[in-house]
Amino acid sequence: MDFLRDKFVLAGAKTIFFCANIEIETELCRQTAILIRNDGGVMEIVIKNGRVIDPKTGRDEIMDLLIVDDKIACIQAQISTDQREVIDANGMIVSPGFIDLHVHLREPGFEFKETIYTGSRACAKGGYTSVFCMPNTKPALDTKETLQALKERIQKDSVIGIYPVGAITQGIKGEVLTDHSELYLSGVKALSDDGRTTMNPDHMRKAFEASKKLNIPVMTHSEDHDLTERLKGEIYPPKAEYEIVYRDINLCAEVGGKLHVSHVSTKEAANAINEARTNHVKVTCEVAPHHFALSDKNVDMTSTLSKVNPPIRSEEDRKAMIAAIKLGWVDAIATDHAPHEASSKETNYENASFGISGIETAFGVSYQTLVIDENIPLIKVLSLLTYQPAQIGGLENEGVIEAGYYANLVILDLESKWQVISNQFISKGKNTPFEGMQLQGEVVRTIYRGKTVYER
Repeated sequence: MDFLRDKFVLAGAKTIFFCANIEIETELCRQTAILIRNDGGVMEIVIKNGRVIDPKTGRDEIMDLLIVDDKIACIQAQISTDQREVIDANGMIVSPGFIDLHVHLREPGFEFKETIYTGSRACAKGGYTSVFCMPNTKPALDTKETLQALKERIQKDSVIGIYPVGAITQGIKGEVLTDHSELYLSGVKALSDDGRTTMNPDHMRKAFEASKKLNIPVMTHSEDHDLTERLKGEIYPPKAEYEIVYRDINLCAEVGGKLHVSHVSTKEAANAINEARTNHVKVTCEVAPHHFALSDKNVDMTSTLSKVNPPIRSEEDRKAMIAAIKLGWVDAIATDHAPHEASSKETNYENASFGISGIETAFGVSYQTLVIDENIPLIKVLSLLTYQPAQIGGLENEGVIEAGYYANLVILDLESKWQVISNQFISKGKNTPFEGMQLQGEVVRTIYRGKTVYER
């Protein structure tokens, strides 16, 4: 079997169990599978011949994956398919499932816009296996009782992992602080008043104190409401975003804790975040696909379908977002998925709701814009969609393709070319400025904890 060993070395292959004898390697794989089995009935799946890309380890090679129940058992060449379900991934990419730090699933209170049932299936179609849902619901995610009810709904209706984000202030009104420790004990993975900026700096200090104590991030919406309230019906200027980013960086530096700046859209904000990191402030950030793909150059800024918060910016800012990604200043791609009923967009710009239904188009837009158009390495883009957001969100056993991790996976067809047609969305929200756009790169299958939850 020495020729097989040489072949692996020349190909730069990295297997979980590297040895010269393929029979020994297969036996080790089998033993590892046994170790992670449950006591009950065992489900075994082999994903064959896929190009496995794992951003954490740098793996990028044609391999097989063995899934036992809900976990990855091993990764190696030529895994036996005897008495196992087989998924043929020949010619496809096998990646960790995508993780979105910023979605609006609308439930409770706005089920006419989206529900856990529809939203989780839209996420699965987009390749997402875990998402963080924002707290600007009705009621807001600001008490243990509301969180318990939401978790029960997630358990009943979701096909993927959904992690709640707790409100910094009651009702997201910026007036009275919530009990941050109680929210943490109720399962929140982060704190945020997303949809509104917590304008009171003393409240933000308390949030960062909780962040430091609980080791969870504060996810900020950066909008100076004192300015934007005077600009209703207008596309508010970059200053309204980056001045709040400056404030929150300074508060985080003063108090400690972790700051995660949501949906960065301006060059000034990106520069400030990078500078803060060089000064050892614990700050991370995300950019949404619509902010690196769209600008005043290629979309009608006054269209209600383009109305999002923060706004789609200038071509200069769009290019700055791409430059920040290339330089490693951006830690995650997050969709800010914000579905709406049609009537909320079928009005004038001032009265239209903010938001884009973006979860089902995110990979195609990212692959087309960043990989094809901008020549950013695919593994770097996948890292922004998987491993890095898992680290920010504190998700254990996710975002990585290694033995023992959850079998949260997405299979991608990079050659597929498709057109965005919003009435084919699974999401209730059909509100998208990408309507009719031609994209390349499509989700073929999404697997959550060993089970296929979406198949093209």
